[in-house]
Amino acid sequence: MRNEDSGAIPYEKSNNVEISLFQKNGRITRKTFFLRLILCVLLWIIIHIVYVFVIEAKYNEFKKIGGGKIQKGAANVEMLYKTLTPVDYYVVPAILFVFMLIQAIKRVHDTNHSGWRLLIPFYNVLVLFFNGTNEDNDYGLLPNTRKSNPKYKRN
Repeated sequence: MRNEDSGAIPYEKSNNVEISLFQKNGRITRKTFFLRLILCVLLWIIIHIVYVFVIEAKYNEFKKIGGGKIQKGAANVEMLYKTLTPVDYYVVPAILFVFMLIQAIKRVHDTNHSGWRLLIPFYNVLVLFFNGTNEDNDYGLLPNTRKSNPKYKRN
């Protein structure tokens, strides 16, 4: 065994598999980024539609029928409405924004740049159209490939 191989990791890293969607390490392609963006938008639309047509509609119905009188179940409906309104308008969009920010950082990593470049105005829009590097870079292996990383040698 040669001296430079003595500290090598004894396994082959086969591809750029993401361990977690909520970690900023790694790279993703434009297609993956757009699919995740569409998923977030659809998820928020579904949650908002359920909120508007179920919770808000029931609350407005109780308000209209009651005319100031206390009705059976009105307190539960009002409490549910007042609890879920901030969730629909603030909590869910904030979680989806953080998720998409992490995905944007991975997209910038695909172009072999630091995620801090997202702070440059309009850079986040431009990076959507940039091609990623066609080989392994400082931020990970080429996404969607099955080739070995030369940095990891077998013993």
